Amino acid sequence: MNRWTRDVSRRLASYIRLQRAEWDIRRAARQGLLEVSFAPSSLNLMMADTCNSQCVMCGKDYRACGSGRYLSLDDVRTIYGHLNMNRLVDVIYGGGGEPFLNPELGEIAAYTRRHYPYVHHLVISNGIGIRQEVAEMLLRYGTHFLVSVNAATAETFRDVAGVDAFDRVVEHIAAIVRVRDNFRSPARISLSMILMQRNVRELVEFVRLAKRLGADNAKVMYARIYPEDYRKKSGNARMIQSEDSLYYHQDLSDTLMREAAQIARSEGIPFDHPPLFGEAFQERGRDCRDPWRSLFINFNGDVYPCPASEILFRPKVESGMYNSGNILQNHYSDFWNNRFWRELRRTCRERDQVDVVQECLCCGSAICWRGPGYKPTHVLDWSAAESSSLKL
Repeated sequence: MNRWTRDVSRRLASYIRLQRAEWDIRRAARQGLLEVSFAPSSLNLMMADTCNSQCVMCGKDYRACGSGRYLSLDDVRTIYGHLNMNRLVDVIYGGGGEPFLNPELGEIAAYTRRHYPYVHHLVISNGIGIRQEVAEMLLRYGTHFLVSVNAATAETFRDVAGVDAFDRVVEHIAAIVRVRDNFRSPARISLSMILMQRNVRELVEFVRLAKRLGADNAKVMYARIYPEDYRKKSGNARMIQSEDSLYYHQDLSDTLMREAAQIARSEGIPFDHPPLFGEAFQERGRDCRDPWRSLFINFNGDVYPCPASEILFRPKVESGMYNSGNILQNHYSDFWNNRFWRELRRTCRERDQVDVVQECLCCGSAICWRGPGYKPTHVLDWSAAESSSLKL
């Protein structure tokens, strides 16, 4: 079997596995199942508790306050051994700090592809510390890239990321595109921008930059402004403000989003963006399916259910109020249907939904069901969740 045939066969098998998993998840959410017989299908590995930037919109100062710990290859072997890998659809190397600060990132990606070839894997990076030899290993083993650029000029990059590294990031992106093309790797390389008042005027140039660098697509999303205590960065006065949210600049945001979409069409690059503020949006009930799908794994093995929950849920997980599980210590089946996960599902299911878990009621992803005009999905208020005494 030649390489092209192997790649096509692998992608077809991955697609079938994805469709099967998503069908099970949709059925469980619609029927309101609190306990499920199937295993998690999506895994987000928070690779390192440290970072080489200080992005204003981040909810933790990983650069100054991170422990420097990381998930090792041995840890990942243990994690995979505690899962049903025949069920797993995708692995994301991201969340928390910067994955390229994990010295075993390349070996982990190689191990994943060699032993679980049908699993889709993706690395999310700020692009600052991409090392050529590690990037080559990732691309050789079919790892997709999502690089968070968040600017189109050096000045704005410095303002958002807190470091002067824009030119380096651009060079790294150009290099991985060249390597990908030379290897004829099926890996996709995407660029992203988290939009706020201080960078939105560079949106059109960001799309052009993505095209010029040879990226496969450009992706943007609205910034979520964390509560004030989570915005502070050590030694840095650049704290983001609530007014930086595009909720307060809706006309400007919509105008630039439409212009960027038009440029993307003319340049021939896919452009993924959230719904516009001025567009009609049909609100619906909360329909998050992460409690049936995902595990977010912290560097110490603690399990979280969804994006940003490693920040919002962490105090209660670490104090023992929430027993979400530890995948380094236990098989997934020891906690996947415990009270914590059942109550998450009760809060998010489509049938007989009950507002149990307060963290789910202040979710930044509510834009998906409440629409962009819902202020709490832009400027987050976690006071009800933080004051809740619920133990799970």
